[in-house]
Amino acid sequence: MSYPVHPFTVHFPIALLLVNGLLTLLYLRYGERSLETSAYHCLLIGWCGACVAVVTGLIDAWRQLARPEVALAPALINRVNAHAVTSILVVVVYGRALLQRRRQPDILHDTQRRRGYLGLLLVGALLLLITSWLGGYLVYALGLGVNRYVGDDPV
Repeated sequence: MSYPVHPFTVHFPIALLLVNGLLTLLYLRYGERSLETSAYHCLLIGWCGACVAVVTGLIDAWRQLARPEVALAPALINRVNAHAVTSILVVVVYGRALLQRRRQPDILHDTQRRRGYLGLLLVGALLLLITSWLGGYLVYALGLGVNRYVGDDPV
């Protein structure tokens, strides 16, 4: 069996997208232009990385779950589907935020537009935390995609 790629692709996008929100808030508090620039770059690179993470997740899920010899509990399938849907929503929400930033570079200076943008970042962060928890639960609690070894013998 080949190794799953998805776990290697998720950590940086999670961190970058969450740091984007933090840097945006710090910029609004202190007005330091470098914070705003860094927030934008975290959003851009984090969104690109999230797209890669979603694609690798779909590929890994297909390889692990679509085999005829694998009998899966419906609860597991429901959790995998919930993880997939929330991950795709993360890409959509942060993609919308990125699109707003690119089309309106001064969005943080307009009170009305800023409110909507910050709302997108908040919704994106909440979805990101939910999908991250679901992914961790699938791996650490349910053992999905993990071969467990004790000594030389598979468990």
